[in-house]
Amino acid sequence: MQSERITDLLAEDNIDLLTFETIDSTNAAAKRLVEAGAIRRTTALIANEQTAGYGRYGRNFYSPNAKGLYLTVVKEIDIQTVNAGLITTGIATMIAEGLSEQLKIEVGIKWVNDLYYQQRKVAGILVEQQADFLIIGIGINLLADRYPAELRKKVGSLFQAESFDFEQLTSALILKTIKYFSLDPVDVLKRYRSRSLVIGAQVELLVDRTVLRGVVLAINDQGGLVVDLDHQVRTFYSGEITKLFMTDWVVS
Repeated sequence: MQSERITDLLAEDNIDLLTFETIDSTNAAAKRLVEAGAIRRTTALIANEQTAGYGRYGRNFYSPNAKGLYLTVVKEIDIQTVNAGLITTGIATMIAEGLSEQLKIEVGIKWVNDLYYQQRKVAGILVEQQADFLIIGIGINLLADRYPAELRKKVGSLFQAESFDFEQLTSALILKTIKYFSLDPVDVLKRYRSRSLVIGAQVELLVDRTVLRGVVLAINDQGGLVVDLDHQVRTFYSGEITKLFMTDWVVS
C-alpha cells in the first residue's frame, strides 16, 4: 500500500488518512480515536491486516495480510439531519457502484449489507455510531486466499492475481462513501433496489432466533424487507437472510 499516493489522490477533499500494517480492527481503532478526541475532520483508516476484524453481530471478519481492503471512514454528522435507517443501504449502494465503476464488474447486494460477485460474498459494510461520528467499516476481499473451512463455500474474492490499482480503488471508494451524504437517500435507495439480489427471491430469514421462509416482495422506503410468509406479508427492519434461493444457486 502506497499511503502517500492515496493521500495525493484525496488531497483536494480535506480527508485525513491513517494507515496501519496490522491492527486489531479499523472500526475499533476509529472508536478509540473518537473517544480520545483525536478526530478533527473526516478521516479514513486503512490496514493491510486486521487481527480482530468484525462484522454484524460481532462476527469475525477474516482479514489476512495484503489480501483485502480493510477500511473505515469516520465522518462527523448531525444525526437529526440524516435518515439513519438508510445509511447502511446507502453506503452498500455506493461501494457496489464504486466497485462496478472502477473494476467494470457487476456487483449485487444481499439485504442488508453484503456485496456479491459471481455468486460469492466479496464485501461487507458495518456502520456504527460513536458520539457525533459515524464509523463506517468496509471490508472487501480483493485477492484469492485459502479461506477457513467454514467460509470456503460462502465467500470469494474479486481477483485471482494482483491486477488492479489498489490506491486508485481505495481513494475512489473513500470518495464514494463521503459522497453519499450529499445525495438524496431516497434516490440512492432506488439504486440499491436495482442491485438487490433478494427482491422476488425465496429466502430463509433469521429473526430473533426464529427461521422464517418466504418470498421477498420489496424493499420499502425505510429500507425494510417486505416478505410474503405463506400469504402473510410482514416487514422486517432487522434480522438476517441466511439462505437465498436463486434460479440456479443458493446463497447461505
